[in-house]
Amino acid sequence: MPAPNSAVALPPATESWRVTCTPLFVLFAAYTFMILTYRAKGATVVMVLALVFLVFQRAALRVPAFVLLFVAWISWAAIGYALNPSADAVLWDSLVEHAKLALIILVAVNAVRTPTQMRYCLAFVVVSFILFPARSTLQNYVTGYTVFGRAVGPFIYANSNDLAAISLLILGPAFALWASERPRGMLRWIGLSAAAVLIVVIILTQSRGGFLGLAVVVVPSAVGLARRRPRTVFALAAVLAAGLFAAPASFWQRMEGLSKATSAETVGEMDAEGSAKQRFAVLETATRIIADHPVLGVGLGGYARANAEYSPALGPRDTHNTYVNVAAETGIPGLLIFLVLVGNVLWSARDTRPGGGKRRGGARDPDRERLHWLSSALAGYFVAGLFGSYARLAVTYIFISLVWAASRAAKAQLSIAPSTYPTTAPHQPASGSAAHPAMMGSIAR
Repeated sequence: MPAPNSAVALPPATESWRVTCTPLFVLFAAYTFMILTYRAKGATVVMVLALVFLVFQRAALRVPAFVLLFVAWISWAAIGYALNPSADAVLWDSLVEHAKLALIILVAVNAVRTPTQMRYCLAFVVVSFILFPARSTLQNYVTGYTVFGRAVGPFIYANSNDLAAISLLILGPAFALWASERPRGMLRWIGLSAAAVLIVVIILTQSRGGFLGLAVVVVPSAVGLARRRPRTVFALAAVLAAGLFAAPASFWQRMEGLSKATSAETVGEMDAEGSAKQRFAVLETATRIIADHPVLGVGLGGYARANAEYSPALGPRDTHNTYVNVAAETGIPGLLIFLVLVGNVLWSARDTRPGGGKRRGGARDPDRERLHWLSSALAGYFVAGLFGSYARLAVTYIFISLVWAASRAAKAQLSIAPSTYPTTAPHQPASGSAAHPAMMGSIAR
């Protein structure tokens, strides 16, 4: 008897432990844990070991188009550095750090190849973030340690906007576990519980960018769920309602301040602490910098110094805007390459979204469910990028890589004829393994 439309194809169960927990996968997971939680040192050593195993792996090397675009972006920045008369050690160090990011991306897209690896990776990321940064943030908030009433966490998460943006990224894996796992499976409940915690964290940060990003994640997904799985909309609404219920009065005041952003005369009224007014002044300075350096920019890592030179009263400041920062440091061509890079990955996820294309019989496709939530979270993150500079963060490219890997896994499953793929049986071993032709290739699009 065929499975009902509400059935979920079971996650892969035939992949061996050795196939799933490869040295490259374990090292990538360890590196991700280190940069997300800051609870362990040695990230550089771990990545070097990962590169060694990458060289000696049996599977063909995967080099997606977005990796080539990232290399093109760094190459353009290198040209700018070579032609920059004021280039110094700061610009060189930033260029080297971005070159290292290219290697990290290469490891990421090759470490996570199978549906089982994707499931384990997402669960590990969610649990790690909840146990450390999210838990510390909630403890700080309960004990009264805040900044202007806004929740803050440890290390990089001391910046409320960065905390909200990265929480948005983790929200994708949390919802992906909830949407793709067995109805009564432990991972499903972990995902739903983590999503509730993350929404509370995002709201407590009172980040305008975080709230807008959250809307990008939740609203379109709710519309899609209403068409595909009406009952699950209630669970999503309950999780969101729990987060909004925890919102303090100051949260609604800050969100109301968004209406003041439509005019230069009223932008200073957006918040009591004056951060919006200062951001507007920085953006005005950035506009002048881009106008003076439209082609090559001022160099990767050079914006803070340029801001101080153009506006001594402001001093060395960040743009607090990913796209303005990229344009100021690498010029308009650099911004275009960066946008194409991000668009390439999000577009690759579009053809395999839930509800479109082929289906495995009448079952929901767990691979495409994961892909949907990961790509939605990435889109929300880049909306939050209007309020923060995230082009230099390793976590940005790790999640871009995960979206690409999820897209490849989903497309690999689509290549299997529905008639030969039972909706209630485990994934075929070859479908998500490194041996599957759709998962291989020296240059992957």
